[in-house]
Amino acid sequence: MKVKDIAKLEFGDWPLPDIWLAEIGRIAVSWSTLEGHLDLCLGKLAGFDTLGDFRPFILLRHSSFPQKLDALSALCVALSAQFPGLRDYKTVVAQLRAAQSGRNRYVHGGIGLNEETGQVELAHGTARGEIKTSVEVIQLADVNA
Repeated sequence: MKVKDIAKLEFGDWPLPDIWLAEIGRIAVSWSTLEGHLDLCLGKLAGFDTLGDFRPFILLRHSSFPQKLDALSALCVALSAQFPGLRDYKTVVAQLRAAQSGRNRYVHGGIGLNEETGQVELAHGTARGEIKTSVEVIQLADVNA
């Protein structure tokens, strides 16, 4: 598709009302910032002192978020005697796991507008051991939280 063809498209309130898309986009951008900061912290804790050092980037770029949290925990345990401020790392890791759960709910869930009711719904499913699915009405305040 050419740029001029794309410019003719009108996306207004598609696939969701724009206010919903803005909030879901806010989650995505905030998450990217958070994960970049976590990568920076991991690099610093691992002993890479300069921000321009490419080595932490290479080591972390393709690691999953749970792997990064495991690395953070291990580094905090190993360094907490030297840096007592790291001793409360479990609280931070728990908050990061909760944030990931909230992010995944809205970024990976199937959000759609129910044309019949006018309400926004979230479809969720898992297939771990057994298939479980659900559809629930959600509010914009849920996404904001």
